[in-house]
Amino acid sequence: MDFELDERERHFRDELRSWLAANLPEAWQTSHPREPWTEASRKIGRAWQERLARGRFVAVDWPEAWGGRGASVGQRIVLQTELLRARAPRLLGHVGLDLVGPALLARGSEAQRRRFLERMRTGEELWCQGFSEPGAGSDLASLATRAVRRGDAWVVDGQKVWTSIAEVADWCFLLARTDPSAGKHAGISALLVDMRTPGITVRPLRQMSGEAEFNEVFFADVHVPAESLLGAEGDGWKIAMDILGHERGPMWTFLFHGHLRQEIHALLDLAQARGVGADAAVRQRLAALYVDVEVLRLLGCRSSTALARGESPGPRSSLEKLFGSELAQRLRSSAGELLGPDLLLHPDDPRAPWRGRFTRSYLHSRADTIMGGTSEIQRTVIARQLLKL
Repeated sequence: MDFELDERERHFRDELRSWLAANLPEAWQTSHPREPWTEASRKIGRAWQERLARGRFVAVDWPEAWGGRGASVGQRIVLQTELLRARAPRLLGHVGLDLVGPALLARGSEAQRRRFLERMRTGEELWCQGFSEPGAGSDLASLATRAVRRGDAWVVDGQKVWTSIAEVADWCFLLARTDPSAGKHAGISALLVDMRTPGITVRPLRQMSGEAEFNEVFFADVHVPAESLLGAEGDGWKIAMDILGHERGPMWTFLFHGHLRQEIHALLDLAQARGVGADAAVRQRLAALYVDVEVLRLLGCRSSTALARGESPGPRSSLEKLFGSELAQRLRSSAGELLGPDLLLHPDDPRAPWRGRFTRSYLHSRADTIMGGTSEIQRTVIARQLLKL
């Protein structure tokens, strides 16, 4: 594994740090990198993405012809690490940049790339991802949303759920069943759907934290132009697996590690402030969590080294997803125990420790072992594809 930055990565880091010092307004430095998207933070998110795009610090791994830098895996990790270190705002268009963009580059037509990529890069147009359904979450191949070809259009009917930023998205990367007679995986296609098309209804889902990060999306007789098909008919499953590989790969690992590293240091400070830092049981538990956070970083180093060598992490990404999401729950449960009754304080309450981030993270952690593929699914992948059981 490679642990140190090479010369190209160090040069990129230094360039980025200088650019951030000159271009990141202090007022935009967020105290909570995973804050929900309020109207005010959306404006900042769009403006920040547009500013980063002008500096060519968005979609850095894309080819230069499409606004990127052709960046290496190491440079992408440097970018994530430095943005977290600088407490920069989240990118509102991350779904398009990290998931849809690579799919368009790999399988999109020239016309589709010209139409979407630059607007996606600058944040002019935002994307959501229409994958999960009420009856098809971890078993995504059981999706029931249908698209029927009628003349020069696909007519879509169905429902999606847990669709992040659908309430503000301009476009949806949609998986739909286009051939019911084919096998579960073979009859699925990918469509690029304008969210302003008649027949689309978005309903936010209120979470136990009081936030509404996800949405239900309903499609009723929605007409999608035939040229909005991505790739060939029936390619949807392969495209989806490529996207999920991005979602569970080393970029996710290093981003998740960055958040957990901040949390474990804040948790150590909390233990000291509350006078329990000398308790042997507490010290052992926090030490184990600290080690596990470092192990997650090392897992990311292993998979990023493999990518840099031209290898695909493949099912090994399930190790990182499983370990990272369950570590998040252990860490945040420990924070909840140290907080005691303060865990019940609303995250916006000025008395809430660490500006309410512990409470937000604790509530959000229940979803960590579900989103992006449940722990049960990850264990199945590991058992079958890695251990050959």
